[in-house]
Amino acid sequence: MQTLPPPISSSNTLTNENNLQKLLESQSKIRENKSKPITFASPILSQNENAVFFPRTINVIQGKAGVHKSRLAETICATFLKQPHSNRDLLGFKTQSNYGNSAGVAVCYVDTERNLSDQLPYALQQIQLKAGYKIEDHPINFDYISLLEFSREERFEMLDMYLEYIRQKFNTHVFIVLDVITDCVFNFNDSKDSMKLIDMMNRSINRYNVSFLCLIHENPGNTDKARGHLGTEITNKASTVLQVGFERDGENRFTDLIKVAYLKCRSSRKHDPFYVQYSNEEKGLVLADSSLIQEVVSIKSTKADLPYTLELLGSYLKIPMNKKELYTLLMDELGCKERTLDNRIRQIMSTPFPIEDESGNFYYLDKSLENKTIFYFLKSINNG
Repeated sequence: MQTLPPPISSSNTLTNENNLQKLLESQSKIRENKSKPITFASPILSQNENAVFFPRTINVIQGKAGVHKSRLAETICATFLKQPHSNRDLLGFKTQSNYGNSAGVAVCYVDTERNLSDQLPYALQQIQLKAGYKIEDHPINFDYISLLEFSREERFEMLDMYLEYIRQKFNTHVFIVLDVITDCVFNFNDSKDSMKLIDMMNRSINRYNVSFLCLIHENPGNTDKARGHLGTEITNKASTVLQVGFERDGENRFTDLIKVAYLKCRSSRKHDPFYVQYSNEEKGLVLADSSLIQEVVSIKSTKADLPYTLELLGSYLKIPMNKKELYTLLMDELGCKERTLDNRIRQIMSTPFPIEDESGNFYYLDKSLENKTIFYFLKSINNG
């Protein structure tokens, strides 16, 4: 006996008809745009003549905890809100005239981490002060909420509700900051939760005059990967991805210099990084002093890196060599000073790092004292 398919309910038929209608409306819009010359949108934010953010896009700032991601976002928000009378330099960021404060770009800051008594209000004050307002002002194009008091199960729905509210409230381009985006969903490692949020943002930038800036932590350790499944997907979908992190010196210690690198620029060429530092006087980020940049970057750019030093030791120490002779060879080749080399040798011996000679054998660096003279030599790993 032949089994008949289940009847199609009227509700399913209505849903299918609505979806088909939506699909055909999109097709009509694409056909209309295809039939005329395409004019690409101008950036809504630039920095030193480099296009940073474009309208109707998703963008990301990523970095380890404590590297001032939020302060960079605050400076960007202040740029959009900047008063015409203000001559304050905001890391070189500028808005296009048609998207500047005179056009009333609305900034909406969604926070998930800071308390409501002092931390978040202080951050919002800093945005206003940098933009040329007083702390007691209430700019009409500046909106903000906190999701901190809602459970993770509720946050997506509350965010979706808020975005619908601000779309109706503002009749202009809306720049929405999600700080941090992983706290806007129940589980940032769950593909369903992640894609639900990303799909909502994609629908928003296609249907409405909005852009997103999403702040996200990187995984601990040496990886540059943004946290969780959400981190992977949001960087894939983003138009611009900025990475913020402290630079290290020749001894691998963190410095005060902060590097802002462009990991992704979908709508333009990938720009060179720029450097900032925290200023107590400004209570925020400022462009880094050129002498600090030169000092840190020049040390990093020398050949005095660990792999090359290990390679040279494997080549030079075919037989034991006294410290003066070995240091003269290494400093000449690496272009570094004795103090830097001292720290590097100490690091190699204390870890210890294996050193490969020209025959492919592995050793540890060791030293001995003979007649008040220090000699360095390679000690076989296998022989201890």
